[in-house]
Amino acid sequence: MSENTLGKIRGKIIGKLMELGLSQNEARAYEALLELDVAAPLDIATFSGIPISRIYFILSELEKKGLVETQGGRPKLYRAIDPEKALYILTEKYFKAKEEALHFISRLSTEKRSVGKGSFWTIRGRKSIIERIKDIIEDASYSLAAASIDTFLTTLNKNIWNAVQRGVNTSMVIYSTNESATTSLVNKFKNNAMIRIRSVMAPSVFIADDRIGIAYIPEYLYRGRKEKRETALLIENEEFLPILGTYYRYFLWYPSKPVTSPEDLLSRPRTYCLYYRAVEDAKFLLSRGIKVKVKATGRFIGDDRKETTLEGWITDVYESPDKIVYNITVVTDDGRKYVLGGRRCVLEDFETERITLIPSQ
Repeated sequence: MSENTLGKIRGKIIGKLMELGLSQNEARAYEALLELDVAAPLDIATFSGIPISRIYFILSELEKKGLVETQGGRPKLYRAIDPEKALYILTEKYFKAKEEALHFISRLSTEKRSVGKGSFWTIRGRKSIIERIKDIIEDASYSLAAASIDTFLTTLNKNIWNAVQRGVNTSMVIYSTNESATTSLVNKFKNNAMIRIRSVMAPSVFIADDRIGIAYIPEYLYRGRKEKRETALLIENEEFLPILGTYYRYFLWYPSKPVTSPEDLLSRPRTYCLYYRAVEDAKFLLSRGIKVKVKATGRFIGDDRKETTLEGWITDVYESPDKIVYNITVVTDDGRKYVLGGRRCVLEDFETERITLIPSQ
């Protein structure tokens, strides 16, 4: 092996050891011992290039970490422990530190002021944006609304798939730019998500559980001067999130072409946080003569705003021609009739936070 190749290998070993928490000199000393097998401090210093004035301290630190063994005498001799054992020690230390950090961060989070909640946040840089969108998808418990270019959705393929496998009710609008990518997405998700396609590009939108959303303006939508870093707007404010939801509904969902058949998709119970989607699907089921039971969580209008659960059978679904007013009429087992609206409704009897449609078999 040439000296040049050997030097590159040494550099990679030292770099990886530093990533696991060793200082540069500690990594150099340990790597030197891997090659020297057994050596005195002066030999280790000469081989590794560590100053003699520092070598004893460095070896002492490695000994404290359990990464080297010593043999008494004059001079004192050192050898590196088995590399697999050393890596185990370092990774265990890393994961322990990670767990402790998360524990203290969790404690800090419970004590912090709520000033950071219910706000708008700007995220810059494609990598950071992708990671934040992945977090939103992974945190979704009941529903996910997604709209983006086909190639970008392909990047999130695994995350969206994990969501639908958890039972998250997913609605997806694909901006078709690549026939192969679009076809692949449709084939993968058509039996698990409601999919629509459009050929017109637009900002990417992701909304989880109607509680958090993100609007992402990718570089291909910029006009004039190209921005150095792509930008996304994260919305946690419950008063303003409906604006993003309305944009998704009227400008992305309704104008796009449905490509998945709802028959099979709606044959099993589905939970909705986006109420207009529940109205759409309930209307479809009733049109097929299918009886639908509902379980709705929310609050009665004019009540003490205490959260309650309402169960019953759908007797009617209403959607105005302009799709501004939409609701579901439910009769409970004791014969009471209620009109259920979505979040922030004022005309109906019940403000629905979450609703599950259970079609009869």
